Amino acid sequence: MTNTTCSLVEGESVIFEEGASHFHNYIAVGGQLRLTNRRIIFKSLTTFHYQHELVIWLDQVSNVEFFMNMFMNPNGLALMMKDGQIENFIVDDRKTWRERILRVVTQAA
Repeated sequence: MTNTTCSLVEGESVIFEEGASHFHNYIAVGGQLRLTNRRIIFKSLTTFHYQHELVIWLDQVSNVEFFMNMFMNPNGLALMMKDGQIENFIVDDRKTWRERILRVVTQAA
């Protein structure tokens, strides 16, 4: 991956990370998805035209659900926010992501 570093806040540690895509303006943008003990962070690759960074504080997550990407690929992960927003990602191991996110969200509550 090319230049996907993201600064952590004091007391924050990375729990899990892997390459992923985030649906940004209906386009799947490749980058790095990180779960920390405080946040979920997506940072796009610098080589992508649609560069962006998304930070989700764990206290804003209400649920994590699955969806079928392109209606046939079982790799979609949807983060449901307390304010009604939904952030969609494509990941390799969505079951592991869901378990880890829900575990950290429960511990943070």
